[in-house]
Amino acid sequence: MNRTERIALLAQKNITSRRHAMKTILEEERLPYRLQEKAGNYKNPLGVVNYIIEPEGNTACMLFSAHYDAVAGSCGANDNAASVCILIDLALELRRRNIPARFVFFDGEENKLAGSRHFIENIDRSLITAAINLDLCGFGDAMTIYSHGKKHGSCYTLEPFMRKEIFEKYNGQLVNYLPKSDDASLISAKIPTLAISVMPRSDVAFLKALATYNNGILGKPPEYGMMIDQMEISTTMHGGYRDDLKWLENASMDMVYNFLLEAVGTKPETVKKRWGIFNISNKNN
Repeated sequence: MNRTERIALLAQKNITSRRHAMKTILEEERLPYRLQEKAGNYKNPLGVVNYIIEPEGNTACMLFSAHYDAVAGSCGANDNAASVCILIDLALELRRRNIPARFVFFDGEENKLAGSRHFIENIDRSLITAAINLDLCGFGDAMTIYSHGKKHGSCYTLEPFMRKEIFEKYNGQLVNYLPKSDDASLISAKIPTLAISVMPRSDVAFLKALATYNNGILGKPPEYGMMIDQMEISTTMHGGYRDDLKWLENASMDMVYNFLLEAVGTKPETVKKRWGIFNISNKNN
């Protein structure tokens, strides 16, 4: 199954169908996974179903994440099937290279981050050395990267993803703001985190202005929503008319995939040392 086929399978309007599609994709690609579930309630009747790919053994390593749900009535092609399928490609390649990594595909991002909040409430924080979250990665020519790591000091694990030369090679833009996604849950658990999105280069200027709008007692001002609406990327999210398969750009997805792969590196032993990978059971002995 190639990336295009996976996205077409996942980009369905019904959440139950999307959950089944995630299961089908992981099993078709022979990626072992476990479910992390939470029963439904009156606030979230369908509950939460996260899909987690873990490295062999009780291993601390880097986490890559993306949400697979979509807003009601939208097929969620760019928001967020494209990002999910980029990470499927990455998971397959890292397994081929014998590089341990953890992947999680969150449910409920569109429902107040329900899936990622459930994830961090039920994980051993020591198993995650750092995290990268993808959202909106299938449309545009500028890769925007928002670093949360500075909130908890420098993070050696993330340094290869922050090099100037790799930014320039992949049209990377280090920004001070991206709209909240599951990265907010990860950073609340004090996990050094990068959030990555792709958008038209003309939208990047808006991010500088949006960074100045802090939540006050009354929340964000009306100008914030007006500015979001002016961004071209907004047409590819939350049911916008471009949140459809025909608007996805392979060049955008390839840019993110190749950036991640090059930043990870090619030599397993070097990567394991850089990422602080070890076996927890050995550490405690």
